[in-house]
Amino acid sequence: MRSITLLLLLLPVFLFAQQKTETPAGSVTGIVKDSANDYGLEAVTVLLYKKSDSSLLNYQLTNTAGEFNFQQVPLNVPIIVSLTFSGFKSYSKIITLDSLLHPSYNFNTIKLNTNFKALDEVVVTAVVPIRMNGDTLEINPAAFKLDSNAVVEDMLRKVPGITLWGDGTVTVNGKKVTNVYVDGKPFFGNDPAIATQNLPKNAIEKIQVYTEEDRTKSAAERTAADSLLTMNIKLKADKKKGYFGKGSAGMGTDQRFEADLGLQAFNKKTRLGIGGAINNINKNVDDLQSLLGETTFRSFNPRNRYVANFAGRGVNKFYFLGANLQHSFIETTNNQRSNELNFDLTGRGAINYVNSQSDAITSAAGNSFYKSSLRNSTQENDTKTFAVNYNKRDIGKDFNIRATVIDNVGFGNSSGTTVTEREGKGIVSESNESSESETKSRSLNFGGNFLNKDSDERNLKSFSLRFNGSYNQNESIRTSLSDLESFENPMLNTSFNRRYNTNSSNWNSSVSATYNALKRLLFGSNNLWNINMRLTNNLNFSQSDLTYNVSDYDSTSKIYVGNAKITNIHQNNRISDEPSLNLSKSFSKRLSNRYFRSITVSTNIGGQFLREKDQSNFSKRNLTREFFFFTPNTNISYFYQKTNGYNINAALTHNTNYSIPVLDQLFPIIDSANLYSFNYGNAYLSPSKLNTFGLNLNYGRGGNRNKKADINFGVNGNYVTVRNDIADSSFYDTLGRKNVYLININGRSNWNVGGNFNVSLRLKKNVLQFSYNGFLNNSKSPNYIDNVFSTSRIQNINNSLRIYFAVGEIVNFSVSQGINMSNSIQTGANLRSFKNKNYFTSANINLQYPKDFTLSNTLNYVRNTTTNQTSALWNAFLSYRFLKSKQLEAKFSAMDILRQNKNISIGSSNNTITTTVTNGLQQFYMLTIAYYPRSFGGRQAGGRRGTTGTPGGNFGGQGGRPRF
Repeated sequence: MRSITLLLLLLPVFLFAQQKTETPAGSVTGIVKDSANDYGLEAVTVLLYKKSDSSLLNYQLTNTAGEFNFQQVPLNVPIIVSLTFSGFKSYSKIITLDSLLHPSYNFNTIKLNTNFKALDEVVVTAVVPIRMNGDTLEINPAAFKLDSNAVVEDMLRKVPGITLWGDGTVTVNGKKVTNVYVDGKPFFGNDPAIATQNLPKNAIEKIQVYTEEDRTKSAAERTAADSLLTMNIKLKADKKKGYFGKGSAGMGTDQRFEADLGLQAFNKKTRLGIGGAINNINKNVDDLQSLLGETTFRSFNPRNRYVANFAGRGVNKFYFLGANLQHSFIETTNNQRSNELNFDLTGRGAINYVNSQSDAITSAAGNSFYKSSLRNSTQENDTKTFAVNYNKRDIGKDFNIRATVIDNVGFGNSSGTTVTEREGKGIVSESNESSESETKSRSLNFGGNFLNKDSDERNLKSFSLRFNGSYNQNESIRTSLSDLESFENPMLNTSFNRRYNTNSSNWNSSVSATYNALKRLLFGSNNLWNINMRLTNNLNFSQSDLTYNVSDYDSTSKIYVGNAKITNIHQNNRISDEPSLNLSKSFSKRLSNRYFRSITVSTNIGGQFLREKDQSNFSKRNLTREFFFFTPNTNISYFYQKTNGYNINAALTHNTNYSIPVLDQLFPIIDSANLYSFNYGNAYLSPSKLNTFGLNLNYGRGGNRNKKADINFGVNGNYVTVRNDIADSSFYDTLGRKNVYLININGRSNWNVGGNFNVSLRLKKNVLQFSYNGFLNNSKSPNYIDNVFSTSRIQNINNSLRIYFAVGEIVNFSVSQGINMSNSIQTGANLRSFKNKNYFTSANINLQYPKDFTLSNTLNYVRNTTTNQTSALWNAFLSYRFLKSKQLEAKFSAMDILRQNKNISIGSSNNTITTTVTNGLQQFYMLTIAYYPRSFGGRQAGGRRGTTGTPGGNFGGQGGRPRF
């Protein structure tokens, strides 16, 4: 396995080394000026085409001096250099760079005017693929030659400066695309794949890329780095209605089956999506959007994520049904204006069968306990959800109101046996448990916001208002039978037949208001050194009611009799008010078409008033508590953007928060039917104070212009200290049962640092990508175990390296290697420390040859050094697309070919490490037939292309911000 991994890791390196032996490339430079005024023209689109097939080699936009500079230009190849600029006559010329005599070509000065026509000008019939329209990058699909069945994503892979990463992320000039719209509106949710992997390239008029504010953050929270990169796909006028989707069904060996449906239809104002799934191969669907994202038309580089889950606990039977309706009351393609209503309706259910075996080691002072458990369980859940969302947006105003209703029903039963051994004594106890339960829950969640001139702190009417509320009702009845047999002291034997009937309700509401023009209101037109002032108040109210009826079975009367020691009624009322004054100042500098730099310092001077009242049928649990906390926070952010280059953003943060002990930590109710853990609480606990320090740094650089590589990396870290932390003071009896007494203690801290590094290189028509992710977490928690002071030091380390390589559109593969380590160290005398280490290796290979065939293989290998266990999972998929439009597909799946998959999980806490083995899917084979219904503008996708208009494509308008 190691040899295979090493070979796969080195293969791209060999291929890359071969690329380096190619003939050196040349350069093309020049300056573009206005012939009338002799000044440099900024943002002129300069394009390099290969004359033989008019394929785009590269593009640039001239800088403020009108300069352009191309490197890595191929030699001995006729190239068309084309210049276009709104309001000026276009210019083009054929050149050839000689590898020996003239590896570079300098145009010196090119002067453009409305009547300019050079003697050696060449007429270019190809349309302009890319241009700047104001501050918006526009891409013309008509300029890219692709298969008639190509989708948007196929085209984006051809555009210089745009990178599609192996995980589905899209970056433009090194910056991640956050939103993908179609005609200025979200397209069946926020998953870009639904648009880019379904919409045919010949239905697109143009694609626009621009930045916009992050409207999810308030004005006080936003910085220059919070701008979002948005991609808008504008459909052709005759393609603004259509439908697409996928329906599939499969049967397999071992009585395995699956069926999926995703269907979407749209016109100018209305969009409808429906979906459904049913299977018994552990394929889970979280929501409708995730299902639609996995039923796209794309065939290149299948992700093979929505397949049988062999890592899932147990074996599941699952179903899902969902529908989404989105209607716009106005006909617009401008995302700055909207008036939309959305409805969502979903139903999902699952039956889960789990058999597990767990082995745990617990270290106590002078003793170690070994617990071996066998457990069988069946859990059935059914959930129905209905949601409505209304959005109205206009220039300077945003209004949103939303509501969600959820209904859930659940049934379950379980049984298990646990045997406990004490080091040096052998088996000391054995317990048996079984239970049956039924639960019902209903919830209503609602919220909304109104933003008025939120970004204009000079306007006296600039404010934002947000509110949220929820109401939940829960009913459950559980019958539990348990017995514990002690082999050392029969007096410790216990046996219970207990019924729990619980009814609870919870109400939560919050209102947040921010006034942005406080400086203008207090000081008028006084600039006040450009310091912005905002006033914010967050008000929260919650009430919870609990009725907890407990009864024990009386073998004499054959009925359940109430248990007054545990039965309780509890009501909690909580009011929290958090006023704060925000002060911020920005230092920025912009050099047109060169760079933009900004430093923002922001601080919130605030506090929290908290009042909590508890009422119970137990007098000691009747409490009224009031607190006031000072909760300042500070943020220093830095943002640098080099035009058509790289961008950097960084931030330093500090926050202060408090956490108060809840009633069950102060005065818990002890249930003796809990066989192995009892919490006695502490009536004298104090609030805990948390100080959090954060660091964030991100860098991104696109692969266009003279840079072959698209590079981005990020580093983030946090350091948290806790004063008066609520910690355990635990005692273990001779049977290994844990008795917990809570205490306040200082010294708890936690720090973590994470990072990622991603590189994407274009090697002619091939793509090579490297991705690294790492995370280190280190926590220190003081506590007492059997009266011995100990500091638990827990360290978790995760590292993974992934390599992705695509050879044209024929084959692509990825391989990754990861390591996960966790150490739990106890400093107390006679306490044991634990270590756990996992190695992960995975590979994914997709071959698309001959045409319409796709062969995919996925391999996952895990090795655990703690238990010396290994697990290997190899799946293979073979599919073929039928018909001229590629709308019919047959897929054969071979799952768990090696029959070496195991479901093993290892977890550790302060002084315990647990290894659990569960049942799961076994090897099976399946044949699935899928059909992709598709129609756009009344014609089948893949039919005759729409007209491309003028040689400049469908690009209209002159400069300026308007995009639609």
